[in-house]
Amino acid sequence: MIIQILSNLCDEGYLEKGAYGFTSAFFSGANVAFRREVFGQIGLYDESCATGEDHDICLRTVGAGWDLYFQPKALVRHKNKGTMRGFVRKWFNYGFNHPYIYKKHSSKTLQVYLVNRGPKKGDLYRCILEKRHFPLHVAIFATSFLAMHISLLLTIVTALLGFNIAAWVLGSITMLTGIHYFKSDVDGRHPLRSIVFAGLRYTANLALLLGGALGASRLKMLYISGTLDYKG
Repeated sequence: MIIQILSNLCDEGYLEKGAYGFTSAFFSGANVAFRREVFGQIGLYDESCATGEDHDICLRTVGAGWDLYFQPKALVRHKNKGTMRGFVRKWFNYGFNHPYIYKKHSSKTLQVYLVNRGPKKGDLYRCILEKRHFPLHVAIFATSFLAMHISLLLTIVTALLGFNIAAWVLGSITMLTGIHYFKSDVDGRHPLRSIVFAGLRYTANLALLLGGALGASRLKMLYISGTLDYKG
């Protein structure tokens, strides 16, 4: 997942280079400047990137030995598409095209990531499992959003099979993971706004997850996208 990296940045300075390049911080193409020498050394933007070209060029820049510097005072205004259809399509396309970036910048490896919750500096994800020389590219971002849906699916299956105790246990896990996922959306002062925001975040995450799965299958790999796992 490469969307929310910048939400962890708050102080001016050089970005830390993460241990796992794909999840390290990067700059959005909507507000970034590069030295001309960078393009002379690494080339221009990758035209094969339908989205994520900013992530790709930042990875290539850092890989060539350059540093990235964050200046919080450099602000731009960016207008997003105003329709629900455009909103869903944008997040689906993010997910659909992320696997290409991952495959380009990694070898055949099995990697499992966990999200670092809260306003911490550095990578938003930490790798908890890595198996090199794997038969194919596999990247799984284990989030509460993913856990909530897996446990819900298992709850339904076990209930249909008549395993009532297992269904009850799994249903409880579904409820707990759901609470964990939605709790950052809750604002007692603005209940209606909380519901709207929770619905939009859920819709974006679902589109991102489905897009990532379909995009990965096109490239003959497995990629379970990270999600907007908390309200930043």
